[in-house]
Amino acid sequence: MKYSLIALTCLVVLSCKTELDIFEPGKDTVSVYAILNANEPVQNIRINKVFLTDGDAMLVAKDPTQINFEEGELTVTLERFVDGSDVPAPTTVGNLIKKKIVLTDTLVNTQGGTFTTRQRLWQTRDKLYSWGDYKLTITNNISGAVYTSVTSMVDSVKSFGWQQPMPFLYYPNTPGAYPVHGKYPKTVSPADKLKYLNYVVLDQVQYIKFYTVPHARTYGMTMRFHYIDTLKNHTTRPGFVDYNFFQNDSKTTTGGMMMEDFHFVQEDFYKNLGYEMSKKDSPDVKRRSASHIEFIITAGSDDLATFLKVNEPSKTIAQDKPNYSNIKGGYGIFSSRSVSRLSKDLWPEFVDKIACNQYTNPYRFCNYLGFEIINVCP
Repeated sequence: MKYSLIALTCLVVLSCKTELDIFEPGKDTVSVYAILNANEPVQNIRINKVFLTDGDAMLVAKDPTQINFEEGELTVTLERFVDGSDVPAPTTVGNLIKKKIVLTDTLVNTQGGTFTTRQRLWQTRDKLYSWGDYKLTITNNISGAVYTSVTSMVDSVKSFGWQQPMPFLYYPNTPGAYPVHGKYPKTVSPADKLKYLNYVVLDQVQYIKFYTVPHARTYGMTMRFHYIDTLKNHTTRPGFVDYNFFQNDSKTTTGGMMMEDFHFVQEDFYKNLGYEMSKKDSPDVKRRSASHIEFIITAGSDDLATFLKVNEPSKTIAQDKPNYSNIKGGYGIFSSRSVSRLSKDLWPEFVDKIACNQYTNPYRFCNYLGFEIINVCP
């Protein structure tokens, strides 16, 4: 008899074979995707059934009753432990009494694809701590099966001591070079130049540096350019374009190391901006104003780095890949990540360059004085 494995995770698809005999027919387990983030107001944990079927796996995957657990069928909890203690610590910021979070299950609609669009999630709005270890426990109230996992929380990238008052765009020996968006007037002097972003030297390599944080292994970077559209009906509309960098891993997870792996040639900023703007349909736009650039850094735990690496697309003809899971008794990933954000204003010369650069000039960006540049600057 032919049996097919049905296993679902959120956002990352585990390698899956159509014929497996890793456990007996009729015996089910769980597939888990849970990435805690103390920066977020809501934590979501996705849990699906994993089982063998002698039918068409794709048809079964479309059936929510086959993929989802029933309401109340699982009890899902989080406990927190610190400093190696086996005694639970407070789980919720602002509540020193609460030692266990019981998550609430809910059905949500997801994007269409191979699997059903009706998915059951387990959620909590409790504010999590950004340090310590959280233990996930999933109990099947019908079969009595218990599945567990533990992850160390990853704090957000931030100041590293009083000598570096801001986390990003590290300039040695210039402690005054870290203003953020909206903190300083638009009227600036040459002495203020380092306080603003200025990517006008096209062949210059720009580095985005920061200090690593404990328990984090993998880091992602997005440079988000914000602009404001003035429409023909005289209303305004905000917009943004992302410049995404490849993930980079830290050599250690101890934290406190300078991460210097994110860099770009400054002309590539204009090329990326022009390419992304070409995909936007904007016949109602009268003109555009450059606003600021936001740097978004994500930090993920060691387990998450391994999980992503194992499940990245194969670069060879060999398609069989190992599965990675840190769920005791089940499959999937229970891990943590963080997100840090810092915005910087633009030097007037940089705003002018955006308006007249050959890659960005066609998209109606105004110069620093608010005038649209009709032709590319000489």
